[in-house]
Amino acid sequence: MHLLSAFTLSCVLMCPLAGAAQSSDSYKSDPKYVAAMAEGKNPSLSLAKMAPAFNVTALDGSRFNLDEMGGKVVLIDFWATWCGPCNRELPHMKKLAQEFANEPLVIISVSWDSDEAKWKDFIAKNGMTWVQYRDADHALSNAFGINAIPHYFTIDSDGVLTAEMLGEDSNVEGKLKKLIAKAKAAREAAPKTTGIGD
Repeated sequence: MHLLSAFTLSCVLMCPLAGAAQSSDSYKSDPKYVAAMAEGKNPSLSLAKMAPAFNVTALDGSRFNLDEMGGKVVLIDFWATWCGPCNRELPHMKKLAQEFANEPLVIISVSWDSDEAKWKDFIAKNGMTWVQYRDADHALSNAFGINAIPHYFTIDSDGVLTAEMLGEDSNVEGKLKKLIAKAKAAREAAPKTTGIGD
């Protein structure tokens, strides 16, 4: 579902019709909200569009589990070695990886390449040091509804899918800066534990 249609759907579901009698607290009876409150979670997340959960083995053998990225922003980059626009975006991706290396950000590039050797060679030759995964069967791409590349998703530190961008020249950097600032603020606001009696 594209963000615009998701926004439209959320407005249809959440925005009352003009003149309709509806309590401003009616959301509190939503079962998702009630469940979130009962579990002590942030209830606003129950109404957000969450990123599909996934767990993959990256090129370097490490496991990438989206559910374990709590507190970090995630940028997912769908691409392929044979994709001209993807190749033109590569210098920008390298810049992002360097610029945000010490920030609460994880970048994962998901390739559509079917030729594993060519894919590995391309990554090595181009110094792509961030998390790499080859989605030869398109299972992960299908979970995200991808049918064209380059395609990017930003996921905030709560796991909420915040933006979907297709094609070249997407303002990924600006979105990441805002999400990272939000993640850092959340870390600062989180209660500190002492380890004694916690």
